[in-house]
Amino acid sequence: MNVSAIVLAAGLSRRMNQNKLLMKLDGIEIYKHILNTIEECKEFIGEIIVVGKDSEVLYYAESLGFKTKQNNISYLGQSTSIKMGIENLKPADGYMFFVSDQPFIKKDTIKKLYDSFNENRDKIIIPSYNGVKGNPSIFPHRFKEELLGLSGDVGGKDVIKKHPEEIVKVDIRTDKEHIDIDTMEDYKKQINRGDFMKGEVIVVKGGGDIASGIIQKLHRTGFRVLVLETEKPTSIRRTVCFSEAVYDGKMKIESITSVHAKSIQEIYDAWSNDCIPVVVDPEGAYINKLNPIAVVDAIIAKKNTGMKKDAAPVTIAVGSGFEAGKDVHIVIESNRGHNLGRLIFSGSAEQNTMEPGNIDGFTFERVLYSPDEGNFITNHKIGNLVKKGDIIGSVNDKSVVAKLDGVIRGLIREGVYVAEGQKIGDIDPRGDEKYCYSISDKARAIGGAVLEAVLILLQQPNNLSS
Repeated sequence: MNVSAIVLAAGLSRRMNQNKLLMKLDGIEIYKHILNTIEECKEFIGEIIVVGKDSEVLYYAESLGFKTKQNNISYLGQSTSIKMGIENLKPADGYMFFVSDQPFIKKDTIKKLYDSFNENRDKIIIPSYNGVKGNPSIFPHRFKEELLGLSGDVGGKDVIKKHPEEIVKVDIRTDKEHIDIDTMEDYKKQINRGDFMKGEVIVVKGGGDIASGIIQKLHRTGFRVLVLETEKPTSIRRTVCFSEAVYDGKMKIESITSVHAKSIQEIYDAWSNDCIPVVVDPEGAYINKLNPIAVVDAIIAKKNTGMKKDAAPVTIAVGSGFEAGKDVHIVIESNRGHNLGRLIFSGSAEQNTMEPGNIDGFTFERVLYSPDEGNFITNHKIGNLVKKGDIIGSVNDKSVVAKLDGVIRGLIREGVYVAEGQKIGDIDPRGDEKYCYSISDKARAIGGAVLEAVLILLQQPNNLSS
């Protein structure tokens, strides 16, 4: 079954007295809410076209892979957009019409309507939100000519009224999916709902142990944080890495929980539950979708893996490999010592010393390195007490041996493929298990520095000094 989607985005916003689609709701423009949700429905929706009059809306739709059609005669009424949508699509079994100012609709609801059409292919499918008819609606192909015959400021409702016996209602129980934004009163009511945290979005690239200190600070001060990770994170101090949500579904660190999110809706669901969403998105596609106020590179790769200064109004990078003023607005010093956490407004951070932090006089002895290239095998866990000489694990039957007494504070996941010489764990000579489950002093210092940098750039972007 082939159902195409037509998004009507050429309205004149007469009751708002300004272009409502470009107004922000929950941190992003109203039109992006519905387009992002529709993108998640590509698995069952065929062609998708956005009929609009604003170049910004059409450009964004094209970036999602949608067809677009500019409507320069939208003042003649909604019927013009309906015709343009149908005429610029291939013939389909059904046409699903969306309005662009209905920001809260969920993928599950769209799928429910689609499934109903699949069972009633000759009927008009409309949602019934708590007993009230709404959008989107699906019209079978047999109504195509009638839709093309509409004129003036009328839409699918007129066709529905003429064929009450051809309607199948789909019951949707919801508190807000049916809401559209028509007036300033509607808008103010939604931005004051308190359904989501009111802070701006900040994207943090990387969810490792240093990033945890950053994420904690930003989250606790009211920003909505989104973490971007790879498909298989290789964190060492896994008990204090929000990235572990990618493997386990969720991760709790010092009363803050991260959850693995797989869609825009799941990201917002996480925020509404006061959680940190973690998405697998190494390329940063969600940066464009969510328009964050800031992007923080906390990968600690010691090189720039794709960070750009214009990725957001505020861009920050941690550690070496970045130049402030060129790659990002501010670089944060990550080397231990007098300058740890210093904000760098021009130039680069110090080169990495390659020397592990000193704990009770131990540096290199603390760190476990892979003796070969291959899959790491172990029967130890973070928090285990070990003695010098104990075998912690192996790679290709080559043993990984503890060089001191202590507690395993970090250990890469078993089965992960590692390179020879790669850091795969560390041992804390203090022998206290509590250090395994708390954010480090270094991570907290860097987290505070990132928060300072964000606030400086947001409050006085034209008056920077180190």
